[in-house]
Amino acid sequence: MVAIHQQEQHEEEEDVRYIAGIDEAGRGPVLGSMVYGIAWCKKSFVPSLKTKGFADSKQLTPDKRRELMDFMEKVRGPNGVDYASDALSARDIGARMLDSTRSSLNEIAFESTCRIIEEMLQKLAKMGDDDVDVHAEKSKEGGSASEAMAMIDTVYVDTLGDPRRHKDRLSGKFPGLSFVVESKADVKYPVVSAASIVAKVERDEELESLASSVVGSGYPGDERTKSWLLSQVDPIFGFKTHLVRFSWQTSKTILEESKAVEVSWDCEDEDNDSGQQKLWSTYSSNKKSQQVGGKAKKKRSAGVESSGIGRHSFFRSRKLQKIDAF
Repeated sequence: MVAIHQQEQHEEEEDVRYIAGIDEAGRGPVLGSMVYGIAWCKKSFVPSLKTKGFADSKQLTPDKRRELMDFMEKVRGPNGVDYASDALSARDIGARMLDSTRSSLNEIAFESTCRIIEEMLQKLAKMGDDDVDVHAEKSKEGGSASEAMAMIDTVYVDTLGDPRRHKDRLSGKFPGLSFVVESKADVKYPVVSAASIVAKVERDEELESLASSVVGSGYPGDERTKSWLLSQVDPIFGFKTHLVRFSWQTSKTILEESKAVEVSWDCEDEDNDSGQQKLWSTYSSNKKSQQVGGKAKKKRSAGVESSGIGRHSFFRSRKLQKIDAF
């Protein structure tokens, strides 16, 4: 009898632990945000997700996605399903990928995934509810990150890249969590499907202002999308809408083919220890360099002025010079 009671108690504790799912929407399109969604619920609530028909959001109609999103909003809470999202706008993606310290889309996606996991942990930690705090006592502050991790049985993640590498990175960032990283996880696990719907609905709402029949799918290979992008070209600012990802090759090609104005930016002075030559030294009379410790050391003469070559006439006519000291 004691063994049976202990088994029943263990099963009850397992049922009140949480599982979470993570998925994204909009990774590939040239238009709109990339949205990462996370959903979590008690293991005992999973049958309810299955009954409602949670599946990969891409396989559902917009009306069905909206219906399931309404259901999640209705049952949102510790005994239903909760969720969070992180949206990276087309402008943000372009800025990160085209910056001087370029970030890959995989790195941007990983950071987004970490943010939504942290948001989930913060919400669980604040709950401080005895019936879900299985492995740790409730703290006065409402729980800690370690206590929140103890509430979670498994985090299921859908991935497009190398599952093992992605899992290792997540486990390194959150050593207290158990991750299952798989391709097509949104089809296998209802909680990942819920996360997929959170992400897809948020992205759909952003693009509602655009007529899909005109814009197409938003993917680079869609001819309707390409035609629409051509109609949105601005010769100075690139595109008339902020929804275009400038870092996508499709956008770059269209701007080149449409003969948009090419802009050359004047390089700003760098700090002395940056290892980069300053703009004014490029035009100094002494352009020789000497080898010091295997590295080229640029000779600079203090006070050498810029010749103004390549600068706008506004600055040259007013004899405005760059200075690095006052």
